[in-house]
Amino acid sequence: MTPGISPDRWFLLGPRIAAWYEGERDDGRAVWILLALFVAVWTLFQIIAFAPVCLHDDMLEVFAWSRHPSAGYGKHPPLAALLAAAWFAVFPAANWSFELLATVNAAVALFAVDLIARRYVAPDRRLLVLLLLLLTPFYQFHSQRFSPNALLLSTWPIAAYCFLRAFESRRIGWSLLAGATAALAMLGKYYSVYLIAGFVAAALLHPRRGDYLRSPSPWLSILAGFLVLAPHLAWLVMTGPSPLRYALAGHTASSTADELAKTLLYAAGGLAYVALPVVAYLFAVRPDRRLIAATLWPNDPDRRMLVLLLAVPLMLPMLTAPIIGVILTPLWTMSGWFLLPIILLSPAQLTVRRAATMRVALAVAIVTAAVLAAAPVVAWHNFAAEAETGHVCCRSASDELTRAWHAATGRPLALVSGDSALAQGATFYSADHPDSAPDFEWDTPPWVTDARRARDGFAVICFASDRACLAAAEQSAAGHSSVVRAARNVTASFFGVASASAKIALTMVPPQR
Repeated sequence: MTPGISPDRWFLLGPRIAAWYEGERDDGRAVWILLALFVAVWTLFQIIAFAPVCLHDDMLEVFAWSRHPSAGYGKHPPLAALLAAAWFAVFPAANWSFELLATVNAAVALFAVDLIARRYVAPDRRLLVLLLLLLTPFYQFHSQRFSPNALLLSTWPIAAYCFLRAFESRRIGWSLLAGATAALAMLGKYYSVYLIAGFVAAALLHPRRGDYLRSPSPWLSILAGFLVLAPHLAWLVMTGPSPLRYALAGHTASSTADELAKTLLYAAGGLAYVALPVVAYLFAVRPDRRLIAATLWPNDPDRRMLVLLLAVPLMLPMLTAPIIGVILTPLWTMSGWFLLPIILLSPAQLTVRRAATMRVALAVAIVTAAVLAAAPVVAWHNFAAEAETGHVCCRSASDELTRAWHAATGRPLALVSGDSALAQGATFYSADHPDSAPDFEWDTPPWVTDARRARDGFAVICFASDRACLAAAEQSAAGHSSVVRAARNVTASFFGVASASAKIALTMVPPQR
């Protein structure tokens, strides 16, 4: 127990938190305990909170891609889908397993941050680094949708750690890892180009840049990066830069004023995301102006490198957005804040009061417990919100579609289109796991061809009230023989309470002989 801390002051948790902190100082077990609890608690929260509803469209899309491992996809580079393919080769296609994957990704991100903190932060402050990050919404809430955006939470700190080790040691192994992990970040999302820009700026502005540039290290990193990127670059050459076109088309500013407003919102929203950990830092440290100045621009060039690695990926997008003509969103800052608590807690002259840090830990524990206790309420809210649109029934709709298809054709369901949520939901929830072309985008997935549609047949699922979907279903079925049409009423239930019935229309085109 830390001297001077009264156990009764911290109620029943006080002695446990103090012992936890001592464990970090003695043998480093505290970080592993924190990560294990993080995975267990937040996976449980997601399982409960999202039990009555279907997975988010982003996750369903990643799962659909994962069934066809590729060097690239129409909307994003391939890393998220490839990781999902490896995950579901071991785990079943179920909500809980996907939610576990999302939480493990966030835990890996925190572990990578701790690896960096070990090199710059005193042992008794390392836990506070992770606790401050847990005061942001990134690792518990925004990470719950396993997607290219969430994947950057882990790939960025891993790449940064390898870069820092390569710059410091200039060893072959770390140099190769620096390039390979930076390339993996790019394969997660092209937005990682801003992280690489941070690496370049940090290296060129460091006093030892000459030693680094004259060594083989940066060139080995570049070589390793291109080798890792080579399959994807070849895919881009063969198929065209469709992910770039998608990114630009989906985030184009309507006017200069709109672009400026969104850029300001990006900056304000990004700062709002980290407001709570900054307040907790000020409470725990009570820094004066001199310490703040030494923290934000330290005399130590290695710590200045961290500041540049934080600032460049966060600020450079604001400078390039007007040139590219795209709009920014505050959520894109979430992958760039991982170095903030390390920078705040790295000064040697900094004094962190143990009682204050224990209060931060207690606050994180209380908030986590409160959120976990509220999970059933969140679940009910999700159920009620989705019940209004009928999308809460996507699992039962997938079952009805599969049964109807089997009855009509006696074959496994291979292809489905129609309403985006229902079609992608069928890919995940149907026992046949058919490929999907949501919203009748038959030409978008390369594995959905006219020849395959004729060979395997296809089904279209729509809400019966969606006239546009029904018209597109008729157009897709035109010219085919033996078309089977059916309608089903589907419901979902949560703790014995049934949702309103949703009517779905099924259009089934059997294999054409």
